[in-house]
Amino acid sequence: SGGSDGAFRKDTTQWVARVKHYKTLVPDLGTDKIRNVMDMNTLYGGFAAAVINDPLWVMNVVSSYGLNSLNVVYDRGLIGTYNDWCEAFSTYPRTYDLLHVDGLFSAESHRCEMKYVLLEMDRILRPAGYVIMRESPHFVNSVKNLAAGMRWNCHQRDTEDAKNGDEKLLICQKKDWRSSKAASE
Repeated sequence: SGGSDGAFRKDTTQWVARVKHYKTLVPDLGTDKIRNVMDMNTLYGGFAAAVINDPLWVMNVVSSYGLNSLNVVYDRGLIGTYNDWCEAFSTYPRTYDLLHVDGLFSAESHRCEMKYVLLEMDRILRPAGYVIMRESPHFVNSVKNLAAGMRWNCHQRDTEDAKNGDEKLLICQKKDWRSSKAASE
């Protein structure tokens, strides 16, 4: 409902170009260093389809408040689930090497505070794991400031279409850190 064959084809083509660009920004993407990936706000599973030949698997998450497109994800032979990102995501025992966030903050910020979504992301992201966030410049800047407090190293980048000022990329990597007492033992 709400989709079309043309929208599906455009989404597929668009994600192939986006993933090609992502691989220049996160060289580990496409290697065996990144195995478990979550696409936190998928529409048709385009990101997962674009990395289908890489040595990884993608959990596609459809927002329970967005377009109901999980059947399209399943029809593509991909895995997925629904989630309300204002609530916790059940991950036991799995953590993720990479979280992909496309427009989630813009779509859901009116419902809950995004700092809680970031804390949830930190919980489910492995140490040294990556976040690729595609958002409006407002949210990229806000998340970059909060992420520094969570000890993530973040760098803002242009999208594959650098002329598009409506979206920016934030590439973050979670530090593997321990308290100074634990490090000395």
